[in-house]
Amino acid sequence: AVAGKLSGQNLLLITLDTTRADRLGCYGYKPAATPTLDALAARGVLFENALAQAPLTHPSHSSILTGRYPREHGVRDNGANALGPTHPTLASIFKEQGYKTGAFIAAYVLHSRFGLDRGFDVYSDDMGEVNFDRQPLEWQVPGNVVTDRALKWLDSAKRGPFFCWVHYFDPHQPYAPPEPFQRQDVLPYDGEIAFMDT
Repeated sequence: AVAGKLSGQNLLLITLDTTRADRLGCYGYKPAATPTLDALAARGVLFENALAQAPLTHPSHSSILTGRYPREHGVRDNGANALGPTHPTLASIFKEQGYKTGAFIAAYVLHSRFGLDRGFDVYSDDMGEVNFDRQPLEWQVPGNVVTDRALKWLDSAKRGPFFCWVHYFDPHQPYAPPEPFQRQDVLPYDGEIAFMDT
């Protein structure tokens, strides 16, 4: 890549919580029902060797958005602390360059109170009607709602450039895909991934 060649281009970052690469068609999983992700991977950048810096949502996303290890940015657990203001984020860098910035979040563990909203014009983290029988760190928004929110914003950001982060949480325990993705012949985990892809 030539430095600056992609300057002014749009960036769509999609993060898939607890989604194994070996369960997506673009990574060779034959039974996968992931045509949308496979098409995005074919047109975009598909990383073949990528490692999460932490096995938890908030620390891992803090690393993705700052380019720093957890020991550097200080986020080591979900719900324990917020990302501090000392590290620039992708959103703050893009915003300084005149980009429109939007984030569409599916899990409370990435709520704006935990610091990842810095630099975003829109940070959609509304969990909707929450179930108080569950702990806040378990609150989530289904993929179809996240997608609708993101598409609405993207429609308004057509005259880019834009940086858009869309986060999905569906393939996360407990595995309970909605109909028609809940079938006897499909593992519930694969059903959740298929729903997220749809």
